[in-house]
Amino acid sequence: MTVEITYGKGEIMTHRHLSIQEAREMGEKDKEEFVRAIEGSAHDSEVLYWGCSQAVLKALQQHFNLGDGEVFKAATAFGGGVARTREVCGALLGGVMAIGLAYGRAQYEAGKIALEQPEYLEATLRAKRLCERFKEVFGALRCDEVRLSVGRIVEEAGYNTLESLEDHAKCGDVTGPTARLTAEIILEPTASFAPDIEERLERIKQVRQRQSL
Repeated sequence: MTVEITYGKGEIMTHRHLSIQEAREMGEKDKEEFVRAIEGSAHDSEVLYWGCSQAVLKALQQHFNLGDGEVFKAATAFGGGVARTREVCGALLGGVMAIGLAYGRAQYEAGKIALEQPEYLEATLRAKRLCERFKEVFGALRCDEVRLSVGRIVEEAGYNTLESLEDHAKCGDVTGPTARLTAEIILEPTASFAPDIEERLERIKQVRQRQSL
């Protein structure tokens, strides 16, 4: 299946929905083009439709074939730093959701806590890496500070002028790079996280053993 993605001021690229493994196996030039299309899609969706969390999540869903419309719907209220409270950036949360879709645990396992499930650990480690890289780029995780980092200063109360509406478009400079960062982290091989996962599993195993003595 192919999908047309508009990005970068109207440029259009056509891509198949790819599995993560298929995307990993692409050549470097094609992979960069693929990730750039994700970045552009997330940027343009924010500018056109607003809703930073959904803009990031939708771009990743389209390209990696992750989740469904219900997942997209669930991301609605993360915009504006969670229900417009200016707390954690909604774009970042959209990326975290995509990582969860790609790597997270699908169900509980009887008798095990989250730290005993490799899928939970891998998703958490990847999400932590996204948070770290996001902070390196924007200097913060909170919506207010991230907005300032891209030069957005008009307050929500000011959405009564053309200038205030245009100012919102600057958040596309957050959603695009965030989608790119997330895609790059999704494409990282599991092997790069394996040592940390194994260490954490062993730690809980030892705790269990001490409890049984």
